[in-house]
Amino acid sequence: MDLDSLTLAYAYGCRNAGDFAINEGALALLSRAAPEADVTAVSRFAAESPEFQRMADELDDELTLVGGPITYDPERQSRPAQFAALAHNGLQYGVDLAGVAEGQSVHSALYDRITDGDALLFNGGNAIHHSPSHGNLPYLLAMLYPLQVARRNDVPYGLLPQTTFALEGVAERLVRPILDDAAFVMTRDATTFDYLSEFGLSTQLINGVDTAFLNGTPSASEPSDGESSRIAVVPRFSTLGDTGELDEAGVRMEGAFLTYLERLVDAGHEVTLTVQTEIDEAWADRHRDRLDDVGVGYYESYDPDELRAHYAEMDLLVTMRLHAAIFALSVGTPTVGVYRPEWGPKMPGTFRTLDIPDYALPWDEATAETLEAVTEDALEEGRGSHSVSPTT
Repeated sequence: MDLDSLTLAYAYGCRNAGDFAINEGALALLSRAAPEADVTAVSRFAAESPEFQRMADELDDELTLVGGPITYDPERQSRPAQFAALAHNGLQYGVDLAGVAEGQSVHSALYDRITDGDALLFNGGNAIHHSPSHGNLPYLLAMLYPLQVARRNDVPYGLLPQTTFALEGVAERLVRPILDDAAFVMTRDATTFDYLSEFGLSTQLINGVDTAFLNGTPSASEPSDGESSRIAVVPRFSTLGDTGELDEAGVRMEGAFLTYLERLVDAGHEVTLTVQTEIDEAWADRHRDRLDDVGVGYYESYDPDELRAHYAEMDLLVTMRLHAAIFALSVGTPTVGVYRPEWGPKMPGTFRTLDIPDYALPWDEATAETLEAVTEDALEEGRGSHSVSPTT
């Protein structure tokens, strides 16, 4: 099949370096696989939003960016505005998918883009899930919109590497036929591959990795000499897409994390708190005085290339964010991942894929003492092997 035009749903925002790295990797893949194709990227956000404009400013001028189906924004809208957005989005969604307006102008511009293209690719990430901490069915419906349009109009589509989990009830009934009818479904971690393998899908299921791994990277630096090491740490004290108030587990882990940082500095290590999302910037600002008093350094960037270079200068990364791990591991820096099961399997599943599962710790095991122990183990592995990633 000739691919003269492709639609990529979605191009994520610029508030998170990991999301933007997914975009870069997906576009790099398309430039190699279909170099002559005219690519239209669909933003998660409406064309009038500031997030859309930031995305447009960052992407290649030759790439067309169009607004997405989601105007619902619980982080910024009042409850009445949220209901109004859902009603508007749902009405357009229904008109587009019902097929009652063939040949008429009431279809959305996004519908026309998708149906006029030769194929649709759904960008990588973890957009297709329905976890207890992100169980918003209208949001899931909106995210699935481009796939539904393609499926109902016989436009071939495939899914780039996904983390998918916790589909049950209505959510599973919505997603399963979409996966079944895809040309292919790629997973970005071993746990998702195992999970979707149990679905008995008729499509090709491919065990892959996050597209952020597909970008060019610099070389890692030599490990530090002696007992003092350069350690980057990346926090994440938020739910999926929302800071909110910390629950009991979050408060406990926040205390353990801050104690751990103090002990690292007391042991003579050079510690840098690294921020690559706006949510984490807000957390760092709240704790800036304490971190400064302890002697923790600070580095902030939302540019994937800058972050890769930053992590390449480190002897170790300890991170609660997957894409920080991806940036560091891709430049040869040993990495420890800390995660909450509610965030889904992307961290432990990716570490399984890379054959380093012992360096992924769930929150309920990540005390200050266990973090210190795994830090010393990872540093020792890094000093001894000079390998691309720590081994178990």
